[in-house]
Amino acid sequence: MLPIGVLIDCGCVLFGTNLGSAISTHVPEKIKQPMNVIFGIAAIAIGIVSIIKLNSLPAVILALILGALIGELIDLDGKVKTAVQKVLAKFNFKIQGNQDTYMRFYLLVAVTFCASGTNIFGAIYEGMSGDYTILLSKAVMDIFAATIFAATLGRAMNLIVIPQFLILCVFFYSAQFIMPLTTPEMLNDFVAVGGLLTLVLGISIAQIKQINAVNLLPCLVLIWPCSWMFSLFM
Repeated sequence: MLPIGVLIDCGCVLFGTNLGSAISTHVPEKIKQPMNVIFGIAAIAIGIVSIIKLNSLPAVILALILGALIGELIDLDGKVKTAVQKVLAKFNFKIQGNQDTYMRFYLLVAVTFCASGTNIFGAIYEGMSGDYTILLSKAVMDIFAATIFAATLGRAMNLIVIPQFLILCVFFYSAQFIMPLTTPEMLNDFVAVGGLLTLVLGISIAQIKQINAVNLLPCLVLIWPCSWMFSLFM
């Protein structure tokens, strides 16, 4: 079975990226900045809707705390940033403006497209049922988001599609193995943690508060055992 939804979502990001790169010199800063804020607010709204689905609040909080601790201790954000900088240098992509500011925004955008709860849940759902409407809905937003983000980040955003495609395909093809080991409650807690991560990304993109979202990524793995453990006692 082909991951049609994954291909559509990644294709929309690619199209939006190259469209945004092409028109970047014609998009004034007074439009770029407000649009980034709007997409940040949209991400906050999506995150809130996902969080509402949680089953066990203690499990979600524990996974978030442990994930953040692990991310900070191993400096996941710093390691990913260094790796991305090397890749960008290898492909001779030019970093526009302040390098630290550019890289911070680049990583935020990368996590938004590669590890948002909606994308991952959509890939799992398609892998189980063949229904790609969740990813199709996300693709509609992603094509506009990629266009606006690429107006700031340029063609270097094309590289984000590679890990996005690989990550979503892993969840798509692993769905048949993941679902028998999980319960609907565990899946709801996973969606809620993904919603929290999306909320954090929205806050950062809207420039309300800068948070190292990459350091929170371990919570997407930790939520499964945390949710299972709390289900034994609740």
